[in-house]
Amino acid sequence: MTHTDPKPLGGEQSSTPGTSLPAANSPASDERLTQTPEGAVEQKGPGSPGQVVAIQGAPVVPEGAMTVQRAPGSEDGQEGNPGALPVIAVRDLTKVYILGGKTRVPALQGVSLEVYPGEFVAIMGPSGSGKSTFMNLVGCLDRPTQGEYWLAGNLVSRLSTDKLASVRNRLVGFVFQGFNLLGRATALRNVALPMVYAGLSRRERERRARIVLQLVGLGDRVHHKPAELSGGQQQRVAIARALINGPALLLADEPTGNLDSHTSVEIMGVLQALNEQGLTIVLVTHDPNIAQYARRRVTFLDGRVVRDEPVPNPRSALEEWNALMNPPAIEGEGAMKEVSS
Repeated sequence: MTHTDPKPLGGEQSSTPGTSLPAANSPASDERLTQTPEGAVEQKGPGSPGQVVAIQGAPVVPEGAMTVQRAPGSEDGQEGNPGALPVIAVRDLTKVYILGGKTRVPALQGVSLEVYPGEFVAIMGPSGSGKSTFMNLVGCLDRPTQGEYWLAGNLVSRLSTDKLASVRNRLVGFVFQGFNLLGRATALRNVALPMVYAGLSRRERERRARIVLQLVGLGDRVHHKPAELSGGQQQRVAIARALINGPALLLADEPTGNLDSHTSVEIMGVLQALNEQGLTIVLVTHDPNIAQYARRRVTFLDGRVVRDEPVPNPRSALEEWNALMNPPAIEGEGAMKEVSS
């Protein structure tokens, strides 16, 4: 197979005709955000995962991110997804930290991994296993010591700091354990913040932010500040902020770490609903129960991938929410009510 050399990012088209990566303020990006939400998964009960609006015919993943140049050594597609190009392709990725100017601490050692469009991957491992370092590299927050990283078909491991920041803002959405919301800003302003760097007008930023807040079921909470929202609602705002620029990849770092078990089901329902609509998600977690919501599980140990396997029978957050909101009646409860009346 013949491979083409990667072209620099920044709005340039790839060698494949008609397959450019739309920037945040491009017409293509605007079209994705303004299509009418349809096909909502309706579900009874306040704050249910079913409040997520599934936009049919308007994939969250930018089409250009799936059809740009192929990373060297990648196959024609994974089993069950023929012809797909990886959103993430890392080759012999190594990261070494230098402590005190002398001590070398290897955090990643020769990691090779691919994640394809529409996958939901859970990254697991004990403290110090390298999973957080891997996420920092995949999220373009750091650069590897050695190896290559291709994001949406573009070689990003050799980009300058400024170009890496541009890629991060356009192609990667982040959801963190601590929400990282501005306390004095409304949900609307928090979600619109990433678009400030795209140079959009305030009116346009707020218009798009309203659409994405509706997408995660918070259309009636746009003027609420974080202190006026529940933990689950705050995390939904964080997810909306991560989606605002139409990323090719959503990185979620312990997104349920600060939430109770019921709210964790709610948030995993949001992520599963988005994934079902085509969003590629990589989730870092130490909780094996949370990893069961993903479709694939990758385990790190001592800076290496030691296991990469599909998740058998993934949990359904929507079904679990149904059970929480509609608990089965206790046997004999109806008869007791009749007697008491």
